[in-house]
Amino acid sequence: MLDDNKELKKFTASKFYLLFLILAITASAILSACQYEKLGYSGIEGFQNTQESVEEDNSADYLFTEQYFFELKNKQADKNPLSDLNIRKAIFYAIDRKRISEELFAEYGTVLNSVFNPGSKYYYPAWDIYSYNPAKAKEYLKTAGYDIGQPLYLTIGAGAESPSRQVIEEIIKENLDAIGIKVWISNKESREWYVDYVKKGDYELGLWAIYTPDFYSLVNYFSSDKIPPMESDTNKNCNNYYWYSNKDFETLLNKILSENPAFIDNNDAGRLQSILAESAFILPLYSRIFCVAYNKKISGIDIDEDNGSFLKNITEMDIASEEGSKKDNAEDNDGVEGIQKSLIAGYQQEPYLLNPFIPDNIYRDHINGLILCGLWQKKDYGHYEPLLVEGIETGDDTGKDDIRLSLKAKIRLKNEIYWQDGTPITAYDVAASINAIKSDEKISYMWADYSNITSCEAIDEKEFSVTFKQYNANWEDQFSILFPESMLKDKKISELFAENIFGSGPFILKEWVKGNHIIVHSNPHYVGKKPEIDAIKFIFNSDMNYLISMLNEGNIDILNIPADLNLLQSIEGDKDLALIVKPGNLWEHLAIGLKPRQE
Repeated sequence: MLDDNKELKKFTASKFYLLFLILAITASAILSACQYEKLGYSGIEGFQNTQESVEEDNSADYLFTEQYFFELKNKQADKNPLSDLNIRKAIFYAIDRKRISEELFAEYGTVLNSVFNPGSKYYYPAWDIYSYNPAKAKEYLKTAGYDIGQPLYLTIGAGAESPSRQVIEEIIKENLDAIGIKVWISNKESREWYVDYVKKGDYELGLWAIYTPDFYSLVNYFSSDKIPPMESDTNKNCNNYYWYSNKDFETLLNKILSENPAFIDNNDAGRLQSILAESAFILPLYSRIFCVAYNKKISGIDIDEDNGSFLKNITEMDIASEEGSKKDNAEDNDGVEGIQKSLIAGYQQEPYLLNPFIPDNIYRDHINGLILCGLWQKKDYGHYEPLLVEGIETGDDTGKDDIRLSLKAKIRLKNEIYWQDGTPITAYDVAASINAIKSDEKISYMWADYSNITSCEAIDEKEFSVTFKQYNANWEDQFSILFPESMLKDKKISELFAENIFGSGPFILKEWVKGNHIIVHSNPHYVGKKPEIDAIKFIFNSDMNYLISMLNEGNIDILNIPADLNLLQSIEGDKDLALIVKPGNLWEHLAIGLKPRQE
């Protein structure tokens, strides 16, 4: 009998437990259904793609998981909403770019409204039409069939290692949510982000930086034949990750590129950028800024917009000498008599090697820029000033609308031009350099397309000829690094110049103590204007705080510094130090992917 009672109690308890479980599951399902309904999801019927109004509930911010977000997103009928120009414009008007700039850089940053930095002669504020205007953004979004009650679901991505881009994403997410676009932030490790998403066009909204020093750089980013799947051995640098195509843009760009860069019509420059802005697939945010702190005794400093080097204007730079400070002691002047004015610069990274065709850190290129010398000096935005060249004869093939298709040139060198050791520079040196670069598969170069050169031959000591497959407005860039023919005989460029470098620039490499410093001295054989500064010592230390303390103590004179607000404000408050902040040719932007998605 006792056993029967025990079994009855067990059975009764099981029934109550089962009933409780059923009630709990039912309640949970009802609650979830209610929450889904608030978010526009209605159980069996799924996402309601009708224009019925859903009352906005401002009493709570409904947070949902990634799974919920993508369930809602996948219910959207239109799998290519970003093909709608109204939606793209809604996004651009909704974003508070001024807030982004101020939160990141305060008074040191500005909103960028062009594909060129504000100091460029080609700067045109085509994107100023997209001022922060949430009301206008809502109008465009409503025209496309979405609003706060009927939201659009989009993703945004960036490299996960960038704190500044995470700040930008959060602001964009907040801005877009306010008009009726729900955003899910989906960041990846940088390599994965660029290789698996950006380069394949598999993103909706994305953040990254692009580099536009001139009009020729726009070809690789925005021409329809530069969409990544079209890349081949003969069609390189296909960086149109937006999948953008616009015939009017390409016609005008080809016209501009067929002209001498120094005489490009600024009206054409404005029209070209207006086409891009009206297409609403890239939204410039801000130019990356370069910051240099220095001792106020230095004058004539300018920053290179390409790489941030404070040595751009080296032949015009000067440093005030204190009375009685002439360095007569050989030990003080680094063992060279006559050194009176010297500069000490701090760098966070030391070069691994000096060969300009082997990838290394940017500071190596800063130093090499003092030692190496090309036939022309590149001035701002596509203008080239002859340095070693006396005359040029050109001939080209032209096609439809007088567009230049190819180029042939015969170039004559000046007399009395010398390498740093005093030996003459000849046309044989130029031809040997170009052919050595073209034949070495181990080297890397990003600034010039040497594969575009069909032939380069010396006619005599002073004259050579060169033929290009296609016309390139910046063809002079391919003669920016030259070496003596004698150094290249029976050797590959990739095997040379690891620990030494030889050129004809304003300075000569004097000493490299690895792990500590590099010293350069002025070149007495330099054909251009002689620098006022006789020697520069580059001190290397990976600790930025240590370098800043050396600057404060007067042990170094000049230093590239990070765009840290507290640091910038601290330096501006120092009576002995000065600060230069300059926007560069690399700029952050919001990208909209136009690659069609399968329905």
